Amino acid sequence: MKKTFINRSLLNQSRGFTLIELLVVIAIIALLAAMTFGAFSYAQNAAMRNRTTAVHRAIVSGLERYNSEFGEYPEPSSAATTRSFNGRSYTTGGALMLYQALSGDGSNAIQIAAGGTPSDGRWDTGEKMLMNEMPREIYMYQGSNIYMLLDGFSHPFQYTKGGTTDAINPTFDLWSYGEDEANTTAVSRTQKQDPRTSAKWIKNF
Repeated sequence: MKKTFINRSLLNQSRGFTLIELLVVIAIIALLAAMTFGAFSYAQNAAMRNRTTAVHRAIVSGLERYNSEFGEYPEPSSAATTRSFNGRSYTTGGALMLYQALSGDGSNAIQIAAGGTPSDGRWDTGEKMLMNEMPREIYMYQGSNIYMLLDGFSHPFQYTKGGTTDAINPTFDLWSYGEDEANTTAVSRTQKQDPRTSAKWIKNF
């Protein structure tokens, strides 16, 4: 009878990955996943900033048309109004006013309109739009029937009329907090001028 001899070194090789090898493979996969997620997050953030910048420019143009039409820049009737977005508080009085001033839909968020009418999301005869393009995703805060101008991060634009204590520009201050989630209630002149506070903002000052 023939004896069968087994090469033990070949047997050991056929046992598969060792624990160390598995850990190395897992570490490589985790590293690749982190790099992919980081690249995706960067691209997504860049896209939101680009969109915010484009809307910011459109709002500035609309405000200049408003000034030509009425001889002054609009002022929020309640600048201190705040609402929560993703668990963080944002001042929304300016964003509510911007929507009304530039769309012509409603007037109760504008200081010059005593009482005024609320927005209804429609542009009726006699309501004059002063902004070239206003797609729905930049002006409606989903979840309630409240209309305001939102940036590319789905947060309300901020606004201060020139000539007030907190304004830097003599015309108006317009800004988005961008990806900054630490200073979402910063509206004072001192905070605006502090580069440590406003470094991530998209602004006209």
